[in-house]
Amino acid sequence: MHPAFTVSRTSIRLRGVAIPGAEDRQRKIPGFDQEIFSQSRVLCIGAGGLISQIAPTLVRKGVGGITLVDDDVVETSNLNRQRFYIKDVGKNKALALAENLLPECIIATEVCGVPFRLQEAIAREVDLSCDVAICGVDNNPARIAASRYFRANRIPVIFTAVSLNGDYGYVLVQDKAGPCIACMFPDMINDDRYPCPGTPAVADILQAVGSLTVYAVDTLQMNRPRTWNYRRLSLSDCTLDGGSMIPARAGCPLHEY
Repeated sequence: MHPAFTVSRTSIRLRGVAIPGAEDRQRKIPGFDQEIFSQSRVLCIGAGGLISQIAPTLVRKGVGGITLVDDDVVETSNLNRQRFYIKDVGKNKALALAENLLPECIIATEVCGVPFRLQEAIAREVDLSCDVAICGVDNNPARIAASRYFRANRIPVIFTAVSLNGDYGYVLVQDKAGPCIACMFPDMINDDRYPCPGTPAVADILQAVGSLTVYAVDTLQMNRPRTWNYRRLSLSDCTLDGGSMIPARAGCPLHEY
């Protein structure tokens, strides 16, 4: 961490301003229910590159509430792909992103920033209640913690990640029951690297997987179709694109069947 960086340890809670009629076009989408969406709360684990693409879309669609959990600080190298500006350098990412989301709101969305890692937030018994969680971090310990915590609380969690070269990404939906992230990536359980290698430096792949993540939120909350719980894509090689319903893995230690 840069010695000049200062990090506030105080959570913030903000509220957007409603703009009548801003949601008119999306109300016409089959299966999209604005009333349900505007009563839903999404919790985002991480406030960096992936969540910087996901969170603004959620609030522009009129999500009822969004909570951002991250203990990292904004650096100048983040500005090419994350929802931060030069004024934010040195600030906690969750708090800065919460403030930057307010102009994106089309309803009175409650926006909350929590300046802790997920594991610390759980230990401090921070209110992490939500209808859907999104895990967009760069390390497997946090992914495993998210899988365990939200499965125990019967809350679906969507995992999304991208490759080191910025070309490949995936989205995995862990529902209230059934297969978890370790069913797809069993080696993840014993990987304690922090962070793990794989942080891209461009926004294009982040935008691509971010759109699939936001769509997955819709399918969990409303009657929008989805025939997959695992989706992958490559910007350069279409033969790597695909999706499937992965099954639960017998003997997976993260959950019981």
